[in-house]
Amino acid sequence: MAYAESLRTIGQSLEMVHVENFRLEKEGDSYVVRSESLTPTRLWILTNSLVEDVRDSPPLDPKTTQLTTGEGSFCYRPPDIARLDAQERRKRQNQGITQMPQKTLAQLLRTLGEYLDAKEATTFHISCAPDSMSVDYQIPAGISERKDFTVERLYKLALYSRFRRV
Repeated sequence: MAYAESLRTIGQSLEMVHVENFRLEKEGDSYVVRSESLTPTRLWILTNSLVEDVRDSPPLDPKTTQLTTGEGSFCYRPPDIARLDAQERRKRQNQGITQMPQKTLAQLLRTLGEYLDAKEATTFHISCAPDSMSVDYQIPAGISERKDFTVERLYKLALYSRFRRV
């Protein structure tokens, strides 16, 4: 799954529990979110959102439902992201599709994911605050780069990206 799709899905999950300040890292095929805002209650909500039965999502495998959570951290593995993506896709179909990109965390992370996809990033670390995002990433040649974005800049990139796709 492309970074844009994975990060959008993670953003939707974090929106659900109102987490705005966090660090997100790609670790192998998984993504780890760390935040002081990830209280035990919010971690419980995130964990339970993954076990919701969705028609189009991959079936739960008891061997892979051992979620990695810790104090202030949550790990999204590929099957978790696939299940959350199926849940959100079903909600979007039932509610209709929004025509214009929104300034939601999910949309901003999707735009950042599109940027990372275009750069062909191999690893990255994202720091997110309510008004900005920073990303440190490495490209295949082993070169490390850093980019800082304001929310407004990411929103403009989302509009430009949407315009290019049409």
